[in-house]
Amino acid sequence: MKAICTLGPASSNPDLIFKLSKISDRFRLNVAHSNAQSLNRWLTQLTDTFHQIGTELPVVLDLQGSKMRIGSYPNCEQIPENICLFLGDKSHSRQRLPVPHPDLFRVLATGDILSLNDAKIKVEITEIIDKQTARGRVIQNGALDSCKGINRTHHPVPFTQVSQGDKAAIAVGLQYPFVQFACSFVFDGTEAPLLRQLIGDRHLIAKLERPESLMHLNTIDRVFDELWLCRGDLGAQAGLTALGQLQAQFIRAFPELSSPKYLAGQVLEYMTHFPKPTRSEVVHLYDIQQAGFDGIVLSDETAIGQHPEKVAEFLGAFLNAGISTLNEGNLR
Repeated sequence: MKAICTLGPASSNPDLIFKLSKISDRFRLNVAHSNAQSLNRWLTQLTDTFHQIGTELPVVLDLQGSKMRIGSYPNCEQIPENICLFLGDKSHSRQRLPVPHPDLFRVLATGDILSLNDAKIKVEITEIIDKQTARGRVIQNGALDSCKGINRTHHPVPFTQVSQGDKAAIAVGLQYPFVQFACSFVFDGTEAPLLRQLIGDRHLIAKLERPESLMHLNTIDRVFDELWLCRGDLGAQAGLTALGQLQAQFIRAFPELSSPKYLAGQVLEYMTHFPKPTRSEVVHLYDIQQAGFDGIVLSDETAIGQHPEKVAEFLGAFLNAGISTLNEGNLR
């Protein structure tokens, strides 16, 4: 089994990148938390590091794809019970929620439920004012700040164009021969041709983060080069209690799929805060291997976690020596 490690503030040190390279198949950079300038700095640094260690690893740029995010919005513990959504990038008022996605407003209808910030907030649309404005009432409230995800629950928004942010990230990535690309919130495979026009024959990964995508697995498999089942947003979209069933559905489809298959989302989440995994996580890793996954994708564990070096040590023991070499000292 292979591992892909996300790089971030916790793993920017060249020595740590070297340690992670020992257990990594590839690295990942999340475009949603970067701009073109910072991406270029990361990729330049990685070029230098690869030269020093004598090994060049592929780096996946995780594009926003059809995942929607709100614009700049004042931080708050709860949003107003009645709110106005408008097409735009910035708002200074908590009463007005900026959504820089014209495709959403094209399909938005009264009665639609929008989820925000990993489904911590849900808003029912009560009125369509015009093609760029709508009103809604909060049916589940929570904290919100800038650039959090927003989605139309149970009704996917068509992906008709690549965002300017993704285009800028692609332009930077194409300057480096080791860069690959991943597309977030893939629905039915129609996203691939739009991206292929920009990335050519670069390796393209489909992130499966909505339950509807599992109905189109064969098509997605044909037009993408790799499949990631991403349980973070998938759990927010489908509900946590449905995650096990959806993962099992994906596994049952393995004999029909030709692309490599990876599992992402809280694989070693405990190690984000603690230096050792739980027994449940170790057993789960073994089950992932037995199910036929080609690898795992680590996110917070290595990007912002407190112990990325311990993650490297543990995975090194697990991946290189096998489960039989692990003893009680490795576990919580």
